[in-house]
Amino acid sequence: MTKIDWAVRGLDPDAPVSVNARAILRVRIAEFYHYEPIVNDDRATPELHQLRIAAKRLRYTLELFADIFGDSGQKQINRVKAVQEILGTLHDCDVRIGMIEDELVELAGEQMQELNRMLGSAPEDELRSLTSSALRPPPDDPRRGLIALLSRQHAARRAAYGEFAKLWQKYGLEGMRTDLVQLSSMSTDFSIKERSRIQL
Repeated sequence: MTKIDWAVRGLDPDAPVSVNARAILRVRIAEFYHYEPIVNDDRATPELHQLRIAAKRLRYTLELFADIFGDSGQKQINRVKAVQEILGTLHDCDVRIGMIEDELVELAGEQMQELNRMLGSAPEDELRSLTSSALRPPPDDPRRGLIALLSRQHAARRAAYGEFAKLWQKYGLEGMRTDLVQLSSMSTDFSIKERSRIQL
């Protein structure tokens, strides 16, 4: 996926807050939906992580300008927060899976080095039994527990991804993207808070 610079440019310091808020929101919406093509790919781990970050930025923008976006903005905050949180659970699973894999690789490497050392120095009549033992890890082999843990983490990841996919589809059917775009559209109406500041 093409990497894009999502910095917000061209803000007008002399413009009303509502104008700049909507300009920022448009960039955050574009960033968020930039990742939509990978939503159906449960193995797009880096992109799903980037989507989580984009959701966080979108949510913070909506929260920062909550007085401008009003009740409709609060509805979008709740939606984006739900997406962000389930993607956070998914990311946690990916991190734990990576840690378990690294530990298994390290353990296997150490065990293979030890086996190689033993095979290199063992009498010829012991080679077959050493090889057989290596092919059948004992009950106390730490790899057994790690493999079981790895399996549980994959199951948890699958459940988290399924929940995320359903949520994305639900919000899509409810018109979340359209609602966000409407919030970001330029309007000559000021928020109640802005009007009060102008009148002072």
